[in-house]
Amino acid sequence: MRQDLELLQGAIDTHSHTSPSLFPRVCDNVEYARAAAAAGMRAVGFKFHHGDTSGRIPLVRQIVGDEIEVYGGITLNNAVGGFNPFAVDTAIRLGAKMVWMPTLSAKNHLDKLGAPHFPGQKQVGKVRLKEKPLTIFADEKRRKILPEVRTICRLVAGAGICLSTGHLDPGEVRALIKMAKTEGVKKIIVQHPEYIVDATIEEQAEFARMGALIEHLAIFCFTHWGAYPTKKDGPPNSVKEQVKMIRAAGPGRTILATDLGQIHNSPPWEGLRVFVQLLLEHGVKPAEIDQMIRRNPAKVLGLRAAPGKKSK
Repeated sequence: MRQDLELLQGAIDTHSHTSPSLFPRVCDNVEYARAAAAAGMRAVGFKFHHGDTSGRIPLVRQIVGDEIEVYGGITLNNAVGGFNPFAVDTAIRLGAKMVWMPTLSAKNHLDKLGAPHFPGQKQVGKVRLKEKPLTIFADEKRRKILPEVRTICRLVAGAGICLSTGHLDPGEVRALIKMAKTEGVKKIIVQHPEYIVDATIEEQAEFARMGALIEHLAIFCFTHWGAYPTKKDGPPNSVKEQVKMIRAAGPGRTILATDLGQIHNSPPWEGLRVFVQLLLEHGVKPAEIDQMIRRNPAKVLGLRAAPGKKSK
């Protein structure tokens, strides 16, 4: 079997976007689950910027059976009340494996992009309400964290699930990791630090030393640059730059996912394969990819690790 296809066997995608959604998507939950299973993948996780995907999971499992494992989680944007412990508690009881901090509603996102969407991607229907910019800080000096955020971290810790930093800025990410650790959270992902978050390589390495996993994504291999600009007339980052970031944090503290599902990009299962192939071409070893695409995601979802070689 070709090496890219072999590495896809048992792979786990913890971050994908499928319909139903308020953004147009290339596939729905069932379509992705079936295609991922056909590709030999082990599990997929569904994200929804405007709510919780945990309630979809029993229906998807009923349709796809034991072909593949599927998981959901909640994103804490204004659509669910922002930093809403009750929404998090409900999601956990429905089986959520991930709690994402604000994305479209994050103050950092709104400050940088000016709206609760992405350039070139508009939400379905008319947005009638003005977004409340969300930050984890309770004061302008950014010294105190909102008590609701602390409560959410305690819920995440008690459930043994994963906390993702969403579109918070580097200062928020640093403070959140530190506080979440004191509250007992064991699994933390720094979401695409090179996009919107705009964390430097040095900051990414720092977050990894603090105990977080650093997320890198297949989407940047495909994205139409007019839809996701972070530099004038240029892509968010190249695969070469992503490899530098992986080296800074180390494969043991890195997680690979897709963030795919947009209608102008390749579907997630194909996107992940191409991402793997490009990493191989840029000198990333198969054992390192195994660590980042199988072992580390398995820990995030609380799954038994598949056999393979460990990578530091």
